[in-house]
Amino acid sequence: MNRGMGRHTNAEEGLAGAASSSQRDPHERVRSLRAPEVTSTVHAGAIRHLSSVLEGAGLDPRPLLAEAGVGEIELVDPDQRVSMARYVALWRLAVPRFSKGSLGLTYGAAFEFDHGNLLTYMAAHAATLGEAVLQADRYRHLVHEMLLPVLDLEGGDARLRRALHPSIRRIGAMAESIAATWVKSLSIYIGEDFQPREVWFQHAAPRDLRPHDEAFRCPVRFEMPETRMIVDREELERPLRLANPRLRAYLEEQARTQLDSFPHENGLADRVRRLLVDELRGGAPSQDQIARRLALSPRTLQRRLKDEGVVFNDLLDEQRRALCDRYLQDRSLSIQEIAFLLGYTERSSFYRAFRRWTGRTPQELRKGDGDEAG
Repeated sequence: MNRGMGRHTNAEEGLAGAASSSQRDPHERVRSLRAPEVTSTVHAGAIRHLSSVLEGAGLDPRPLLAEAGVGEIELVDPDQRVSMARYVALWRLAVPRFSKGSLGLTYGAAFEFDHGNLLTYMAAHAATLGEAVLQADRYRHLVHEMLLPVLDLEGGDARLRRALHPSIRRIGAMAESIAATWVKSLSIYIGEDFQPREVWFQHAAPRDLRPHDEAFRCPVRFEMPETRMIVDREELERPLRLANPRLRAYLEEQARTQLDSFPHENGLADRVRRLLVDELRGGAPSQDQIARRLALSPRTLQRRLKDEGVVFNDLLDEQRRALCDRYLQDRSLSIQEIAFLLGYTERSSFYRAFRRWTGRTPQELRKGDGDEAG
């Protein structure tokens, strides 16, 4: 599987046949815009692992944990959850203090089963690599939705991708830790080194690219629209060394129970709201799409939302209106860009919704500044 050392390019060099940066689809800029602050919680094992990597480099993680607001008591319970915002803050503090190569790549290379949680073990007992990735996608909330990939298939390619939250992708080492952990996890599952065909990152290329050559051994591209790992589709058929359907079924039942025991950030409706923010840019997410992200059937999602006194379409409309208010305050955004961020593929549909919300047009709200021409 050795395909040689990687070649590193930025976005305009890496997309075959792509236009120059000045000619790109304007929607590419929208994907990199600042989004609401990252929310939800992350499995504490991620913080324990980061702490151990720092200790291995001769750094004391305790002052950094304290400054990030993570109490040591939170790291004792193997099933403890910690604020994702605090996890991001810990990375922000740790990166400039780490002087022994790339913190993100070191984090990924050092990942082992013990650093994961129930999801890590459950996916390891799937029949094939593809099934493991799909199962991880269905139960991503056991870790955090931003740390696990979505699987897309196109022709002979399989793409494990994730458009990272701005607060994460701004920390290049943290983004690199995610892709490096994907590679290490898949290597553990198949029992040998797993090598992608190509890796993308959303941040700019670092000065020293040698660690990336050693970590991925394939072309690595920077300033791309999303974090992505491309592999041959046939790789998904590779059997896992620990495949055990009975054990996987048992662990999956435990995973459902554990998800149900989560506070769900104040309920299922709030989880749906957060997923809608994640899925809105570039199209309107359907109820079926959100149900898949939650490992629920559409009918179950509909019923459980009804139990909480809400319906899916109202949540979608609510999130669009709340985000619209926020985006309108950003004078650098055009009306077309705001419409795209809210999932409207047609500007006229956005105008109708906006009139329904406010009785006016977006331009009327900005009329005093004269920064929209219509």
